[in-house]
Amino acid sequence: MKHWYVVHTHANRELRASNNLLRQGFNVWLPQYRKKRRHAGRQEIVLRPLFPRYLFVRVNILEERWRTILSTLGVSNLIGNTDGPFLIEDDVIDAIQKRAGDDGIFELMPRKFVAGDKIKITSGPFAELEAIFHTESDTDRALVLLNLMGRDVRTSVSRQDIEEI
Repeated sequence: MKHWYVVHTHANRELRASNNLLRQGFNVWLPQYRKKRRHAGRQEIVLRPLFPRYLFVRVNILEERWRTILSTLGVSNLIGNTDGPFLIEDDVIDAIQKRAGDDGIFELMPRKFVAGDKIKITSGPFAELEAIFHTESDTDRALVLLNLMGRDVRTSVSRQDIEEI
């Protein structure tokens, strides 16, 4: 009987491991979500793994040649012990898959900040500065209070460029 198992991949090689396992005929699931990122001065939406460095493979370890998974490019190992890989119950995987969108991609909601929350700006001209969250200015921007030269200055930053301290 086939069960789900967790594959641990090399860093940033989840997609490569998934494609190589699919090419070998394995049933693979790599849960992903959409992330906005800024690159070369423009914004783009990219798919990122929901569980970095992990993906799932469905295999019957009693009848199939599952050890070929271990030598697949991008794969580090299967999560388990000396007795073999640990299986994941189908209802656990089903519960995770049901939370995905119609296209199988997860939509993660950004964290809601409250006025007065201490935040850190992660990129842009104010990168690495600490600030106080003031309010949302629209769906993608936030107003924050920066302490510059002894004064609180209100400025607008991208929501994706702030994180909680």
